[in-house]
Amino acid sequence: MICVAKKPVSRILVLGNTLSLEECALLITLYDRYSELARCRDYNCRRLLDYYTLRDVDPASARWVYGLTLRCKEKIEVHLSTPELLVESFFVACLFSGDSHISHADNERREHGRWIPNHTPQRDYTGLAYLNDDFTGGELVFPHLNVVCSYRPEARFISRVPQ
Repeated sequence: MICVAKKPVSRILVLGNTLSLEECALLITLYDRYSELARCRDYNCRRLLDYYTLRDVDPASARWVYGLTLRCKEKIEVHLSTPELLVESFFVACLFSGDSHISHADNERREHGRWIPNHTPQRDYTGLAYLNDDFTGGELVFPHLNVVCSYRPEARFISRVPQ
């Protein structure tokens, strides 16, 4: 992951190799196996595999995912020198070539040209992990910070961004 900014940005953390290749492969397998049972959908109307769906159909895998999220959370707390964070939700999404997400924030919505708190104003950070490396694109764009982060296929990462 390479982040290019016009000025220094301390609010974006990029950690390489947070998840092993085996962990990424298992998350992809869980998505393929159980996503059709999930109720949530992303901006492309594709299923989002969430922790609670996984817990209902495969409790052992749900426990493993929970442990994985705690490990990531603890790494982030250390790197950001942040007191204990709460993992509120967990999703696995699948994007295909040409897919994208609309400009959004996880704790705000756009209304009349302004960002205002949405139904989840308590969310302070968002984490993101790329599970596969067989694609191009995948840029994260933060227009208000003048930052574009481009994914490098050889680096699995998790990025925590204060909202």
